Amino acid sequence: MSDIHAAIRGKVWKFGNSVDTNQLAGGGITVSSDPNENLKANCLRALRPEFPQQVKAGDLLVAGTNFGCGSSRQSAVQALQACGIVAVLAESVARIHRRNSIALALPTFVVPGITELVADGDPLEVDYPAGVVRNLTSGRELPLTRFPRTVEQIYELGGIFQVIADKLASQGIVPQ
Repeated sequence: MSDIHAAIRGKVWKFGNSVDTNQLAGGGITVSSDPNENLKANCLRALRPEFPQQVKAGDLLVAGTNFGCGSSRQSAVQALQACGIVAVLAESVARIHRRNSIALALPTFVVPGITELVADGDPLEVDYPAGVVRNLTSGRELPLTRFPRTVEQIYELGGIFQVIADKLASQGIVPQ
């Protein structure tokens, strides 16, 4: 989980337009009895076969328009998290994918111009508190739009499941 109230720095993995949920959470390879390892092994391998083996915890994903299009797969966000991706920045994001990202607390930002700001492998800083994303190689910056306060609270608590669990606990209900 990423802390949106602290600057996030990581290496960029850059992708094009219309990266769909089948590419994010594809199937086909079983490498382990651990579902997260299987999600990681299949994540984006059709677009970049080296991605599952070379992505590192703390990396950032940058994409063009229509990121996360396709079917409503929560596993698409889980696959990115299994890979260690700490934030996604895209020209535009499919609505259902954005909602899944909020629910699972993976910061996903719409940043017009982001694909022109970075090259694959660039070090990037996402400074949400300052409202800016910065290419640490070129020094160029773009503004970040703030999330509504309710969305920030979901990120702060670690996702919608934790929000629900906390609400139930406050009412004396302990989920089993």
